[in-house]
Amino acid sequence: MPETMAITKQRYTFADLLAMPPGPETLDEGYYAVLGGELVVYTSPNEPHAAVVLGLIAFLNQAEEAGYGRVRTAPRTVAFDYAERGLAARDVTQPDVLFVREARRTILGYQCVEAAPDLVVEVLSPSTRHDDLPGGRKCAIYERYGVVYYWIVDVEARTLTQYVWRGGRYGEPAVLRAGDTLRCPLFPSLTLDVGRIFARIV
Repeated sequence: MPETMAITKQRYTFADLLAMPPGPETLDEGYYAVLGGELVVYTSPNEPHAAVVLGLIAFLNQAEEAGYGRVRTAPRTVAFDYAERGLAARDVTQPDVLFVREARRTILGYQCVEAAPDLVVEVLSPSTRHDDLPGGRKCAIYERYGVVYYWIVDVEARTLTQYVWRGGRYGEPAVLRAGDTLRCPLFPSLTLDVGRIFARIV
């Protein structure tokens, strides 16, 4: 099976995702997204990807404990057009990590996050890279719905690229490497050496 499979026999919605079997019954034990009504299946992340996600969670858990908001990870689903379409939402992803500031925590619905998070982090993998990067379908969804802070982590390059949404689009990115300091206005009292995000990779 290819690393990414698009299933285009019909237009899919969030309701279709909810009806799909979980766990080992999914194709190649991967996970689903609906991008503009198109069902896409991504293969499961590899070990370095998982290790980096743990590093990000460790940092963002501090932001949650400090009262800035709530951190969530895949397979937590975000239905970006839920307010407009409900279960018929057609832009539905499972970001690797997301953060919702405390003042907006009501968007953390029972079945999904019901609007754009304040921060989305995607860790690049072979099956998601083309959709996560600028010009890709997921990145376009995040920009269209106004995810204010979008971070892309490249495990191979050991970089974290920060995008900030202003005036309806993402501006010029800031590329951070080990030795650089990671910070975000969502949790102003917290900082992290970017190298620590990659410290769990063996």
